[in-house]
Amino acid sequence: MMDSSLQLLSPDRARQLVELAEQARQQLERFAGQPVRYDATALQLLDEWIERTPSPSRPLQVLWVAFLGEVFRRRHNGEWAIHQRDGGQLAVVCPTERGVLYPVDVAAQVSRRIAGGIAESLALYYVRQSILLREHEDIA
Repeated sequence: MMDSSLQLLSPDRARQLVELAEQARQQLERFAGQPVRYDATALQLLDEWIERTPSPSRPLQVLWVAFLGEVFRRRHNGEWAIHQRDGGQLAVVCPTERGVLYPVDVAAQVSRRIAGGIAESLALYYVRQSILLREHEDIA
C-alpha cells in the first residue's frame, strides 16, 4: 500500500526525468573522463560536481535530482513520484525487501546536499537508504 501523500508520475513525466538523468550521466562522463553508470560510484562523482559548483542554477539542480532518483529507480526497482507531504517534491518510491513501499526523497536530499555541503553526501545517502530498503520491514 502506498502513502496517500505520494502520487506516481505519468509515464511521460517519468520519461522526461529519465532523459534528464541521462544528460546528467553524460556530463558526469565528461567531468570524469571515463564511463559512468547509474551506481554509487557515480554519486561520488556527483558529490564532487556539486562541491565544485558554488551557485548551481535551478536547471542544473533538476539534473542532479534526476540522476540521483534514476540511480535509486534502477537499482531498487522504484517509480518516480511526487511527495505531497514535502511540498510536492520529487521522490522515488521503492519497495523494501518485505514489500513495503518507501519514498526516497531525492529532491529534498539534493537540496540538503547543496545547503549542507559534503556532510550531506549523496553517495552516503544512497548507501544509508539502500541499507534501509534491504533490512527493515517498515521504515516509512
